[in-house]
Amino acid sequence: QIASTGKKYLISLNQIEGLDLAKIKEIVFLHAGSGTKTLNIDWGLFEFTPSIPPAANQTLAITQLPKVLPGIFSSAATVSNEIFSKTFMRNNYQGSSAASFGGVVFSYPSLINLNTLFPQGIVFSLDSPNVTGVDIEIKDDLGGVWKAHIVQIASTGKKYLISLNQIEG
Repeated sequence: QIASTGKKYLISLNQIEGLDLAKIKEIVFLHAGSGTKTLNIDWGLFEFTPSIPPAANQTLAITQLPKVLPGIFSSAATVSNEIFSKTFMRNNYQGSSAASFGGVVFSYPSLINLNTLFPQGIVFSLDSPNVTGVDIEIKDDLGGVWKAHIVQIASTGKKYLISLNQIEG
């Protein structure tokens, strides 16, 4: 019987009959019947995109990226960058459908070491007249990707802190 606090369950592989255990495609928990049901699941390595709220300390110094010409990427969207100074830019996006995507990319010709550049974490400032959240991705040279969702973006700049221990590939 399932309780309101976590219990561990063991399914021995010999209990699973009629399947090729070397070729499993899905594992499903199924609810049935009427009514509202909630199931808390503590299991496995799930794809997870954490949310990054504004930093508690808004006096943090922004950690400047190494010099780069910001690029753009897009699919079914128009994207452009406006560079206003050495440290301030605007990324403009116009998507043409719900499947559109695009944005700004800081791509380095040689690898950068976040441990050396930002040992105390990455601090940046964002604001927008019409965006309250945006996804960020950090990629390594082996194809690993870390993703997070930046939240609570406001019309005046807020600083965000990403600690290096938050970045998992």
